[in-house]
Amino acid sequence: MQLSPKVTACIDRYFPEDEREEVAGLLAEYGEGSSEQGAERIHLLILRMSRRQVSRVRSLVEAARRDYRDVVLWAMQPVRTYYAGLLRTGPNGTPGDKETLRLASLERWKKAGAVVIGGLILDGSDLRGLYIFTVDSLAEAEALVETDPAIASGRLRFEFHPWTTADGLQVGVPKDFLDVGI
Repeated sequence: MQLSPKVTACIDRYFPEDEREEVAGLLAEYGEGSSEQGAERIHLLILRMSRRQVSRVRSLVEAARRDYRDVVLWAMQPVRTYYAGLLRTGPNGTPGDKETLRLASLERWKKAGAVVIGGLILDGSDLRGLYIFTVDSLAEAEALVETDPAIASGRLRFEFHPWTTADGLQVGVPKDFLDVGI
């Protein structure tokens, strides 16, 4: 299927040059069948919801081919799955110690846009903190945190839970807020 100039312009605006051909090919898969309605509109909605990720374009095209109305609904009421990370004492940790994540890890996660908010829980329980991650998969969340020395050593561990809510979650915290261990 031939993409419209408007769709092509959006691809050029949202994606780096080395990904544009693949994205165009994926979008061209929708609109070939007689039951696939309003191809240009669906293509533009897919691009808008793609978060500029080829993998998301692929999954949204697949969803549109099953039922384009899902894509229309998701665009009208966008939701996103975040990952709530419960920071707990790990198998090598000592109950009651003050071990926390490294500031460098938190700064790296923040700069990458991978965490919305987080902080410590100071009641002395096994639950040491709560963080909301903006990654797209459980595997991505696990890979992100495993480089922190306290996680890598087993003194702390994360327990992740998918959490679906309105897309664009914003928290009113100071721009330079970071969890700094006590």
